[in-house]
Amino acid sequence: FIRRNRPGGLFAAYARNNMGDDNMYAVYLAVQCTDGAWPTQQQMLADARVMHRRSPFMAWSNTWYNAPCLTWPAPIAPRAAVNGAGLSQNVLLISETLDAATPFSGALRAKQLFPTASLIEGVGGTTHAGSLSGVACVDKAIATYLESGAVPARGGGGADLRCPRIPPPTP
Repeated sequence: FIRRNRPGGLFAAYARNNMGDDNMYAVYLAVQCTDGAWPTQQQMLADARVMHRRSPFMAWSNTWYNAPCLTWPAPIAPRAAVNGAGLSQNVLLISETLDAATPFSGALRAKQLFPTASLIEGVGGTTHAGSLSGVACVDKAIATYLESGAVPARGGGGADLRCPRIPPPTP
């Protein structure tokens, strides 16, 4: 689109998926900015320079995306105690193993905190939007859960069902 100086298709795709407001971004910032302490601006910039050497595509866009947290007016929220021991309903967790934004270790910890939880692992996957994305193994488990409340049999400390990853997009 851009190299051919015909951005119309790109603008149209954005317009189709744009809600017309910034509510999703506002909610993202409200969570990110109050989950924990943020570094100083100087530290954030120094970190971005280091990251840029390894990952130039994401370093600065991610830095500026989260920059409002440097001056966020709300205080850091206290951590909520999470305990699923009293929960009787089944819980279905889905996580891919290589998603940098939501590390797989967090899914394993969530499974540990909820004794009725069952974890589906997208082996080698890199997204945290792994539900109903065309991977039959995952989609079938979700459909079963929604129809009956049944989850894959809970095993040990790892995943209870290992599925192929969601294929990465074609560049």
